[in-house]
Amino acid sequence: MTQSAQAAVAHAAQAIANAKIRDLPFPHIYVEEIFPTDFYTQMRAMLPAYEAYERLLDTGRVGQAYSSARLVLMPGEASIGELAPAPREFWQELFDALLTEEFARVVMTCFADAIAERFANGDNEAGKNLFVTWESFLIRDRASYALGPHTDSPRKLVSMLFYMARDTHHPDLGTSFYAPVEPGFVCPGGPHHSFEGFRHLGTLPYVPNTLAAFPKSNQCFHGVEPVADGFERDLLFFDLKQGER
Repeated sequence: MTQSAQAAVAHAAQAIANAKIRDLPFPHIYVEEIFPTDFYTQMRAMLPAYEAYERLLDTGRVGQAYSSARLVLMPGEASIGELAPAPREFWQELFDALLTEEFARVVMTCFADAIAERFANGDNEAGKNLFVTWESFLIRDRASYALGPHTDSPRKLVSMLFYMARDTHHPDLGTSFYAPVEPGFVCPGGPHHSFEGFRHLGTLPYVPNTLAAFPKSNQCFHGVEPVADGFERDLLFFDLKQGER
């Protein structure tokens, strides 16, 4: 593992540890300059070509109703092994630096209050026996991709979206927050709801080298407005989940 990957993740971890929780409309953080500038430039330069990705729909991780416009590249020899040597080494080293207990602990600590509140409100047994796992992979959302308002699966603890935008011209491509039109409506997680049943509360701007992150709750409705023709979203995704012992 190169020092640059380790240093970049250490930089990100420090920024997350120092981030101020924004309480409205739901607990979240939004961090600019999440990686050192030179390293972010490398990340953009090392983004794989389209043929290196696979449709998330084909991985078995989502249902058949999921959009075919979301592409993913997972860590590990099966996916990264097909890349040219330079990007293969770069991304594997970055994944190795991210996928550690140390980094996961920083994320858990950042959202400790929100996670504790979640399990104090009706999920005490799960909270007492919390076993945490983590994962990371690259995402590319093509034109027509959209993600209706949802609250993530019950197993999810925290979602982290490292925005890898080319420029600042399309902040509207960021993840959006929503509020249900029906008063008091909550969702334990799973289904993606129709946009028509929700009010758009705002978008975490999709600009270069930023991080949007939030904990799972039954009220944290988020999604992605339809990606227009000619545009795409590149993301580095990291999340924490309740593992199965």
